[in-house]
Amino acid sequence: RFLDDYTELVGLSDLDPNYVGMIDQVVASRSKVFVGTYFSSFSAFIGRMRAYHGLSGKKMYYSHPDYWNETHSWVYPHSSYSAREFPLGWVGIDGDDEPSEKDFY
Repeated sequence: RFLDDYTELVGLSDLDPNYVGMIDQVVASRSKVFVGTYFSSFSAFIGRMRAYHGLSGKKMYYSHPDYWNETHSWVYPHSSYSAREFPLGWVGIDGDDEPSEKDFY
């Protein structure tokens, strides 16, 4: 299903079109599995929101064959910061300890 499928049901015709992308991100962030685009800040933010919800990075994939499972392991931020999100951005943010790989799994 797509957002357009619900236009009449919930009155989306009055929705400011600038909100559609944000709604898509919120809905995608709660999916069981998410497939996004590597080097996309849109997909990266969905990955971060999924992590905030406590969903595993092992249920997120990228469509690029060289990076399909990039979120499945702990990696410290390096060169291309906008290509993806890094667990350091959400693991342990509510505590006083420095996050580490042991907190990721």
